[in-house]
Amino acid sequence: MNDHRTGTMNQTNNTVTNPGSLKSKLMTLEETIKTLTDDLSYHKKEVHLLKSEKETLQSVLTMKTADVKDSLQSELKKIEDEMKRHFAHQKAENSRLQQQITALKGEKTALQQQLIGLQRRISELEMQVGSEDVN
Repeated sequence: MNDHRTGTMNQTNNTVTNPGSLKSKLMTLEETIKTLTDDLSYHKKEVHLLKSEKETLQSVLTMKTADVKDSLQSELKKIEDEMKRHFAHQKAENSRLQQQITALKGEKTALQQQLIGLQRRISELEMQVGSEDVN
């Protein structure tokens, strides 16, 4: 009985130490399979984590994009309103200046007419002064 047990132990020890045996190759394959399974599991977890991060980043990016869009639209609305106000002010100013120009042209025409009238009167007076000298 001792011989039988010792013989079995010797066979197991010989199989483990004998790299060319079938049992050794099976153990090596099982270890490789376990290592590959562990690596695969690790990589699956990594992929899941990366997908989760990607979804989170997409969500944050979508929110930030919406915020920027809203902000830009608000800023654009303010600028458009300000431009409309400035254009209305400029239109009113242009109208006021046009009225002043029209009034000044009217005054100029009136002054020119007065000047022409005064020049005629001077001519008439010169004629009268000249005819009085003759008398």
